[in-house]
Amino acid sequence: MASSARYNALRAALGPGELERIRHARILVVGAGGIGCELLKDLVLVGVGHVDIIDLDTIDLSNLNRQFLFQKQHIRQSKAVIAKETASAFNPDVSIVAHHANIKAPEFDIAFYASFDVVLNALDNLETRRWVNRMCVMARVPMIESGTAGFLGQVQPIRVGHTECYDCTAHPTPTTFPVCTIRSTPSTPVHCIVWAKNWLFPQLFGNDAEAEADEQELDQAQQRGENIQELENLRREAQEMRALRQAAANRASAREACERIFDKVYRADMERLLSMEDMWAHRRKPVPLSLAQATQADPETAADSSVPTLRDRRPLTLRENALLFLDCAEALAKRAIDAPQSFDKDDDEALGFVTAAANLRAHVYGIQEQTRFETKQIAGNIIPAIATTNAMVAGLVTMQALHVLAERWDALRVISLARRATRVFTTFAPAPPHAECGVCQDVFVRVAVNPADATLQHLVDVARQDLGYGDDAFFSISVGTRILYDADLEDNVDKTLQDLHVETTDVVSIADEDHMKATAQLVLERGSEPCRVLDRVSLPEKRRAARPIASDAQEADEVRAISPPPVPAAPREAPAKRAREADESDTRTKRVKAADDVIVLD
Repeated sequence: MASSARYNALRAALGPGELERIRHARILVVGAGGIGCELLKDLVLVGVGHVDIIDLDTIDLSNLNRQFLFQKQHIRQSKAVIAKETASAFNPDVSIVAHHANIKAPEFDIAFYASFDVVLNALDNLETRRWVNRMCVMARVPMIESGTAGFLGQVQPIRVGHTECYDCTAHPTPTTFPVCTIRSTPSTPVHCIVWAKNWLFPQLFGNDAEAEADEQELDQAQQRGENIQELENLRREAQEMRALRQAAANRASAREACERIFDKVYRADMERLLSMEDMWAHRRKPVPLSLAQATQADPETAADSSVPTLRDRRPLTLRENALLFLDCAEALAKRAIDAPQSFDKDDDEALGFVTAAANLRAHVYGIQEQTRFETKQIAGNIIPAIATTNAMVAGLVTMQALHVLAERWDALRVISLARRATRVFTTFAPAPPHAECGVCQDVFVRVAVNPADATLQHLVDVARQDLGYGDDAFFSISVGTRILYDADLEDNVDKTLQDLHVETTDVVSIADEDHMKATAQLVLERGSEPCRVLDRVSLPEKRRAARPIASDAQEADEVRAISPPPVPAAPREAPAKRAREADESDTRTKRVKAADDVIVLD
């Protein structure tokens, strides 16, 4: 295979030895979108021996302008499966395995990640990026992180224990809004869309856990000091909504229930809000809207149907929004009888419902309405993607992956791509791990357990006997946000892990309450014995962030000052921001200051 003429150019550029390593390499690609498709194409053309590609999404019409492994006949099919079928034709020597699945599924465990030489991230959201980063840290597998946003792009190689991981730096989190703003006093189109997507949709079509989460959100809002009277009203509204949801669960009466839902949220709820006069002293009052009013044709607001416009780009009339609301709500209610529904921007009925519901709310509050296309961009958190940017970033990721396979660690570079006056790329060596990182500075220990036989006392023994905690040491044991054990909570020690709802897919944290030792993360695997430690480790003392070099005057001031208690070091700025600052500090030629280019989406 490696002797094929197709590899002559690679053999000349890289040498026969490195080409052979590439032919035996195993690479995991997470994501089969804009970057993922380009990555798979590049890896196949390079001749990587084996590639696994994972993506839960299906192909949508909007993907075809930049995801060139897909064609129109592939719409609604698995991205991962079609990407494999198309790319396999480029080079039959490469073995490709496609997974139409969630990367967080239990089968993609640490052993799965450890079977690869390098992991290439081509994801579009912060939560999943952090998940894959954590799994790669636990499996000790190098990872190449990447992302694009318009003309901006970034590539970050991560070598566990030697460079900073994805969680060593601060990343932007989604914007949140006060509950009362979303539920009672919206003022922008985004508020209306968030209400339709994150509240109304799950209330009507989601699962019971989402309703419980809504109640918790109201409790948290009350703790933050939001209007107590209004929060109580919102609780009553939620109870009324649950009753209407039960009525919509009857297929025969689903349409009638949806009509009652319309009158409740756009007429009755608005009339209740208007009774609170103080709320509208400095705000525009909503205008209640009944279903009868909305479905009446209004020539003045009707769209000009003689102008040919794409459906998703055309503004909807009030009547069209009302009918779309009823049609999509009825369809979703019937689907929810069989299984709870969740919002998907590529689900036509889900997007239609959110578009109509948000536009009707915007009409009531006198806010600008949005087209389906605009709603999809906001509700789906879509940042415009450009095919050439994806291709350039994928090529850069492939180059970094080749450095990893050849163990040319000194050649690894963080690369920022931006349209600047003097250059396109800014590169610099990866920074070392952050001393206070809560992921890569933890110690991961594989432990085989049988949850039905292993008790919490077994994990306490692991802490004392295997991790070096003495009999007088204070430490806590937790899973996620649940504390199972600490010095004041010993009631659970005789309970089995199964009774405590601890599964073999969980990671159990053992933290030193004196903050002297590094946190241990027990990675549970299924075993035949109650509990057996597979990795023998010792917990190091916690590393402290290096202090910046101070001048003599600063040191003198610090000597005179009373030393404050130690404070954890703040997260570093994201590599994209450091790349911009590095570029601006180059004064050899005049620079044009770029906008913030923190890359979060494909």
